[in-house]
Amino acid sequence: MVGWSMNTAWRAAFSAMLMLSAGAAHADTPVLQAEQSDVATLPPVAPHWFLPATADTAYTIYDGDAGRILGTVPASILGNIVLSPDRRIFYVADTIWSRVDHGTRQDLLQEYDARTLKLLREIDLPPRALAVYKKQDFDVSPDGRWGYVFDMSPATSVTVIDLAHGSVARTVDIPGCALVFPWKAGGFSSLCGDGSLTNVGYAGGTEVKVTHTKPFFDANNDPIFEQGMVDRATGRALFISYSGKVYATTLGQDPVVGTPWSIQQAAGQPVAGTGVQDIAWRPGGAQPFAWNRASGHLFVLMHVGTYWTHKTAGTEVWEIDPAAHVLVRRIDLPEPARGIAVSPDAAPLLYSTAENGKVATIDVRTGTVRRTIEAQAGPMALVPDM
Repeated sequence: MVGWSMNTAWRAAFSAMLMLSAGAAHADTPVLQAEQSDVATLPPVAPHWFLPATADTAYTIYDGDAGRILGTVPASILGNIVLSPDRRIFYVADTIWSRVDHGTRQDLLQEYDARTLKLLREIDLPPRALAVYKKQDFDVSPDGRWGYVFDMSPATSVTVIDLAHGSVARTVDIPGCALVFPWKAGGFSSLCGDGSLTNVGYAGGTEVKVTHTKPFFDANNDPIFEQGMVDRATGRALFISYSGKVYATTLGQDPVVGTPWSIQQAAGQPVAGTGVQDIAWRPGGAQPFAWNRASGHLFVLMHVGTYWTHKTAGTEVWEIDPAAHVLVRRIDLPEPARGIAVSPDAAPLLYSTAENGKVATIDVRTGTVRRTIEAQAGPMALVPDM
């Protein structure tokens, strides 16, 4: 009995020790606070924001100075994005299928708030068929009133959208022509296969006037890149040929096309020829041009090659003053790039997208690479105001 009593007492003491230990451990455990959900709000769109197409599913918003992701705007492989002139709305013109790559097709224009990235509205578009996408498939008028969506159904046309009312105003046929280049006000122009421009002016989206220029470039022997650029604030455009000729144009109902000049000649080199064995520095890539609004300078992605190498990745970027027809500087790239973009401000950043999807952020004034972003980016990209 004595042995039994001692054993029982020992077990009781041990149990008490365990309870004290557990109580002490419990007292030391921090109290977890309940998680509070919220919705982040972005700051106003800054000059050094950069939006490349990424992984065929979105446009990713990067802070070019910090190299960090701020958010994403959904878009399919055919989606095209434009920032409204007041920088408050991201517009995405897109074509999607109910079963990803087949099924019921939907053509629509989506509006996203630039601060919250919330989907605000979807506008149904007439049926269209696009095999590839380019920045010039879609744009917005400088006053923010109209959206222009290039269509193939299968004839070529442009759908004009009343952005204030969220509805299609009309569709304008542009046979033999393609893409949209907005005027400063009142309309847009499109490139035509015969080397001319077709020009669509309208009043209130109902009364339409269509004019055509004479051919100004040789579409058979020295065609121009589809990736021509427009400064929406001025209506000035730069169209550039495969051999490097620049056609400065003031868009409107009756466009004024300037005398072409050579990128190579501006750099102190011979004019590039169109022979199959004519080796020279040439523009090339999927997005080979950029325009800095503050300086008015043209940036061109260049490579050494023969004629018809206009899709070849570039190894240098040439900064050119298009008013004076002179080379400002040549910028070496860390690796060949398929596309470039330049911020619009007076302290510009150059973004070059390599074939492996990496994006190099380069200080234009020094040519120094600030950082490399593992972005899985395609060559098409958006920067504010251009």
